[in-house]
Amino acid sequence: MELRKWIASLMSILLLAGCDSLISSSIDRNEKVMKEITLSENEEVMFSLLADQIYYFEFQDRLKQFQSVEIGVDYYHYGELIDSMGGMKIGANHPELEGKDERARFLFTLDSLEEGEDLTFSGTLKVLFDSGSAGSTGYSFNREGVKRGASSWGYLLDQFDDVPIGEKVYTAYFVENVESEHLRTLNYEEAIQQNDEYEHLFLYYVQIEDEPL
Repeated sequence: MELRKWIASLMSILLLAGCDSLISSSIDRNEKVMKEITLSENEEVMFSLLADQIYYFEFQDRLKQFQSVEIGVDYYHYGELIDSMGGMKIGANHPELEGKDERARFLFTLDSLEEGEDLTFSGTLKVLFDSGSAGSTGYSFNREGVKRGASSWGYLLDQFDDVPIGEKVYTAYFVENVESEHLRTLNYEEAIQQNDEYEHLFLYYVQIEDEPL
């Protein structure tokens, strides 16, 4: 645990400093895009020490018009929304302040821990701007029983070509079914409706706004 805290502190310094190796340099034609940040092998090793699961991606606004970001995670059980946590909002590109951010980077983590007869899923949601400002919040969900089953995780960033403004968009997920040994590829639109396959589903969301807080 102490090692993970040290790694977390180190990664935060690197991210806030805008380490070139952790910054996507690709150019997209769309004005507002969201995409995964590709890591080198060494960076993947460092991130694997930070948490059981890591999601690292970015939002780019060529016109620098976005003025706030909200991040959070929703927990679904067989398609029913059970809880929502995070919900942190942070401002950006205030019209009365100098300097504009074109990009926001997101670092979401997920860990699981057995506590008696229950399982706790917890993590941290971070957002970092190129100007150096940042914000973070934690989350934690408890689940009865410690049995594990088939699981999968991934990004949902290919669902939109241009990021909608003022709408909650799901960007990444973790899903598990303790009664199954196999899971088909996640269809998140089906997963948030009543179903008998996606038993435990965490959906990480981002909401971009073009008005100040």
